[in-house]
Amino acid sequence: MCSISEGALAIIHIADAPFFVWLYMEEKTKLLSIQPYFVLDVEGFCQRVLLQNGISHFFSFSNTSDKNITVPLLVDGCNNIIFEYMNGKVRTHFIGSTLKPRTFSAKRNSEYFGVRLQPSTSLFIRELSAKETIGEIIILDDFPSMKTFCKNMEIQRDFYTRMQTFMQEYSRVIQSGGTKNQQKQLFTQIEKLIIQRRGIIKISELEELSGYTSRYINRIFENELGLSAKQLCSTVKFQFLLGDLNKGDACSLTTLSCNYSFYDQSHFIKAFRDCTGKTPSQYTEEIAQRNYSNCIHNI
Repeated sequence: MCSISEGALAIIHIADAPFFVWLYMEEKTKLLSIQPYFVLDVEGFCQRVLLQNGISHFFSFSNTSDKNITVPLLVDGCNNIIFEYMNGKVRTHFIGSTLKPRTFSAKRNSEYFGVRLQPSTSLFIRELSAKETIGEIIILDDFPSMKTFCKNMEIQRDFYTRMQTFMQEYSRVIQSGGTKNQQKQLFTQIEKLIIQRRGIIKISELEELSGYTSRYINRIFENELGLSAKQLCSTVKFQFLLGDLNKGDACSLTTLSCNYSFYDQSHFIKAFRDCTGKTPSQYTEEIAQRNYSNCIHNI
């Protein structure tokens, strides 16, 4: 058995078949992804962080104004399911992994309940492949496999019963998915390593650690996630960077640029603008002025 630096993993070969022996701390392989404008631009943001069973967290917010609010969505490698409650009815949005900034419309006089899924979570919609959901906002209510579930969510009136109802359906879907095959296991293990390394890992390293070619790795990622391994690295890296900025950590942008392995400051600024439409300085100033952390209620 050969050891790998930083205690990430070791590779052993049994009957010439590669297996991963993971030496990570479990909490380091979970991604609490962030969509900050659900916190800043609407009202009453609450969240229940789970970070287990493929779920990042549950959240809720509302728009009690008399006009629709256009909420910016930043780059996010996770899928979101958002239930829109208005006039006693529910409209269910599936927001596929975001690879470039876009928007979500929070309707007037509506409340919202959502769940953010970890990247490796099995797709929730039987009728669609992972690739078909990338960059899309899909209404789920009319999908045959989702109708009963959406109706059940419609009659729930508070955060906890909505969370419980979702978990019941989620558990049923996961259990009906059957056992994981070797490709799914390989994908899950590589995805965990990418998150453990905060997205700061080269594809050549993934090849070396796994014993598989980048072509094979990317084929598995396309099938399971709809993204390439490199795209997941980029989105995970951005999400961890965003988390550091939102916490208001004291280190400078120059230090952050170095910590996240950008070539130089200009590369950092360009990459951040591609993900947000803003420079890092503009974003951090906005977060500070609007007191981001105080806008979140953990339940």
